[in-house]
Amino acid sequence: MIKKIHILGIILASVLLVSCIEERLSADDTENASAYLQVRGNSLLSSTDPLDNEIKSLRILAFKKSTGQCVSNKLYSAELNDVINHPIDEGVYDFVFLANEPNLVSVLDGLNGINDYADLGNITYPEQAFRSDVSIPMFQELKNVEVLPDRGGARVDGGEIQSLVELQLERLGTRVDIVLEGEEDLTNYFKGITFYNLPEGITLMSASNASLGRSKNRKFTLTDDASYFTSVFPSLEQQSRGIVWVKKITRFILPFSNFSPEDDDSKAITLKVDMENRHSPSCHLKIQAKGVAGASKDNYTLPYNSALLLTGTIKSPLNLNIQVTPWGEENHNWQVGNFYLNVSDINVSITDFNGARITFSSNMPKVHVLPDLYVGEEQVVNMSTGKVFNDLVFTPVVNSPWFAQYGNPVHDGKFVKYETSRFSYIYDTESKTGSGYMDILLDEYNEIHNKTFRLVLSGEVDGEKKLQREIKVHTRQEGYRFDGIYWDGPYVGAFFRDDEKGERIITGQQPRLENTTDLSEWQVWIEKGDGDIVLSTTPSFDPFVGTATPGDAEDYPVRPNEFKQHESGSYVTGRGRVYFRVAWKRENPNPVIDNGLKQPRYAVVCLSYRRSTGWSPLSRIYIRQGEAADYLMTNGDNIQLGPLANKTRTEARKIAVFNLTTTKYKNGGENNYEDLSQIKSGVFVKYPSQAGVFFQWTSNAHPRRAYHPTKPVNGYSSTDDWDDIFVGARPMWDNGSGTDYAWNHKDISEVCPPGYHRPNDGYTNQIAYNGPYPNFERTLPLPVERSTHDGDPASNSNDQMYSEQIEKSEWRQSLALNPVAGELVLGNEAILDEQYPAERVGWKIYRYPTSPSFREDGEDENIKAVDGFYADGYFDRRPIQKQQIANGTNRYGVSVNTSQVAYRGCVFYNSATGASVFFPAGGRKELKGRLMYAGETGYYWSSSVSPIFPNSMYNAWAQESRRDLVGNVSTSISAGHLIRCFRDN
Repeated sequence: MIKKIHILGIILASVLLVSCIEERLSADDTENASAYLQVRGNSLLSSTDPLDNEIKSLRILAFKKSTGQCVSNKLYSAELNDVINHPIDEGVYDFVFLANEPNLVSVLDGLNGINDYADLGNITYPEQAFRSDVSIPMFQELKNVEVLPDRGGARVDGGEIQSLVELQLERLGTRVDIVLEGEEDLTNYFKGITFYNLPEGITLMSASNASLGRSKNRKFTLTDDASYFTSVFPSLEQQSRGIVWVKKITRFILPFSNFSPEDDDSKAITLKVDMENRHSPSCHLKIQAKGVAGASKDNYTLPYNSALLLTGTIKSPLNLNIQVTPWGEENHNWQVGNFYLNVSDINVSITDFNGARITFSSNMPKVHVLPDLYVGEEQVVNMSTGKVFNDLVFTPVVNSPWFAQYGNPVHDGKFVKYETSRFSYIYDTESKTGSGYMDILLDEYNEIHNKTFRLVLSGEVDGEKKLQREIKVHTRQEGYRFDGIYWDGPYVGAFFRDDEKGERIITGQQPRLENTTDLSEWQVWIEKGDGDIVLSTTPSFDPFVGTATPGDAEDYPVRPNEFKQHESGSYVTGRGRVYFRVAWKRENPNPVIDNGLKQPRYAVVCLSYRRSTGWSPLSRIYIRQGEAADYLMTNGDNIQLGPLANKTRTEARKIAVFNLTTTKYKNGGENNYEDLSQIKSGVFVKYPSQAGVFFQWTSNAHPRRAYHPTKPVNGYSSTDDWDDIFVGARPMWDNGSGTDYAWNHKDISEVCPPGYHRPNDGYTNQIAYNGPYPNFERTLPLPVERSTHDGDPASNSNDQMYSEQIEKSEWRQSLALNPVAGELVLGNEAILDEQYPAERVGWKIYRYPTSPSFREDGEDENIKAVDGFYADGYFDRRPIQKQQIANGTNRYGVSVNTSQVAYRGCVFYNSATGASVFFPAGGRKELKGRLMYAGETGYYWSSSVSPIFPNSMYNAWAQESRRDLVGNVSTSISAGHLIRCFRDN
């Protein structure tokens, strides 16, 4: 509670400078009066600011003690250090002293018209009376004052006779000073502050103004109110905490705000820090009151006669941690006897994507989180704290080189430490004080919900004396959270544009160790890019992350967790749920290579986790900064295996980072389809994880029709917006000769923007066989696909080998370490190709399997790809939603049912260079437009026509990327696929 600080010094004038406004005296001056009251003050608060002590006027009102009738009402003008001799007849009175009353007609009329004591209750000072540019209104009441005859002085409430009554006026306003700190230079963003929900005024004789409205706001800007703001160089203490930017904002005078109950946050004054082009953080001004165990409440009042210092550290820049400090004696907000437990906040809100950081201090040797919590606002239903929140409770950990201290206090010299991966309390045995923090993060409670949990922070002495704080945590989860290690969806990559370096959130569920109650441990370190990449276990402080409208990731930079001594930014650890953030330390420093875009740079982060059987093989997360198209595989290197073994790579192209869409869809359009008016008029999506839109390979009536990526959810498109089949001669992308083909379809169907093209998969002016043909049967009506090869394909005289045609394939040479011939069949069976050109010892297609047992690199893999989620500032900030379709299967993605939909997918990478590029699994549109395999597989068109297999229509080659198989397929040109463009040069 903020202690009332009396004003001990108001020295007032001995000479009357203005006449009486309202006079009810038996004499007009002191010489004719039979008595008078002599009043004077001493010094004010410890403030050296003369404006705080300024007195411009003093009204003295006297009421007969016996009747309450007003017998004296006089307004004086005075200077500091003067004495006022107020004439009045001898008698017993109740006095009211009003300093610096508002110079407003409504107030003056009310004060001048007072007839008895009860009339004071009708006087209201409006909000505008409390400003920095006017003297602060003040008040004091002295009851039962006996004025003695013959100017003999006065006796206050039966006390000793005083010749001079010392006034102790109290201000009716609150002074607010603010110090804002930043861990980055916020000069270009900070524009001012705004107070919201100010009371409309104060009632003169009441300590509460709860009945008055709270509709007033005050905005202060650097431009219009420059005198309030001062830039300060950080002190050594601030620099030690990583503070690089400090702004002092001084002397806001506000009307007091007092009401009951004190924890009614609807009446709280809100402070917002106004940031341009960033999220503007805000918080309620709150004081945590003293109390007894189990009875503490938040206090949103700002009592009168208080000077408050608000120290706020703008983190990320959201976490505005306001501390309210009154002038005068320090008050602990949780104190019993000689022990206290101070907590920075006891009411927080989180989503499943962010966290809340609470700091605390105590003089008790042990502070910890109790193993059980309560569910709901008032109910007493118990749940295990460890089942809801990540690693806050001490639990024994066995056989762990990193976490052996968790579950038991560690004695380190004069310090005793209680620590988990999300909690720490360090007690100094010499000073008998301690401090700590906890990061509150959801863990095993993994369901869509909106609930409140109440956990308990307990301070203890000798296991008997306890102080306990109940902390309300309002939690919200709007989507599905998946396993972070196995099949369900590990994060496999992260993406940043050239100028981006904000947080990317890597998260995933992890079960407890088998047959134990232990949380599984995990560790992450930088394999490539150390010095450029920073890792942190500090959770995101974006209050809207995890919802459909999160904040901009660039507003939330990543720094090592300052509360974890071993966390340097290149290595992080944790237990239970995997949750950490990753970012680049600066914008891309590489040179510009393409229309203002820079040469991308790459990094690799490794994740390992401990199961019951020991530590897992490494999982790698491939990180990219730069949106310019870039090579994955580069021309000029020597191909080691497959049909092109010992040949030089010549057809690799720079691959665009983004899928293709249209301007209307990119800006949020939701029509079923859109026809592009001209060739090369497609545009790139905003984020790599976004699917973009579907195109047919080509069609007669609508050669550039773009189809919505998720419509229809169930069933087929109507016949008026989907072309089922190309009618006429077989389409060919480039020019050639022959009457069986319709030539040069790139002139009507190319939608890649200028400078880019739809990549080929071999020939574009003739059929591209790309491997053995014919090599399998397709039997209808069942989708059975069976290889006809039982050994050497030469044994089948009807088969021809076209494996070396892939030397012309941009798709295969650009993505594959060792390009593979043939088709990847849409099932579990693959078209088989020779293992080595010189040895026909069986047939095998080398592709990189992305099942968990094959996550680690090998020596003979041809396609380097891994399947999972991609943290690009879009997918990692929004809830993963389920889209239910008619056949009972579920699709999972971000922003499902919209044109902005994003999915998991495959990261293709180059082990030697670290280069990487992501392809989302947007599925495809079947004949007649039915959406298939969204969230499971990505299909991408080439510009190469494939042979007509039995029972099939006109076909073209496409690239397929899915969880377990990656390769090229032949598919009907009437299907709808995604498009990934390659750079022309």
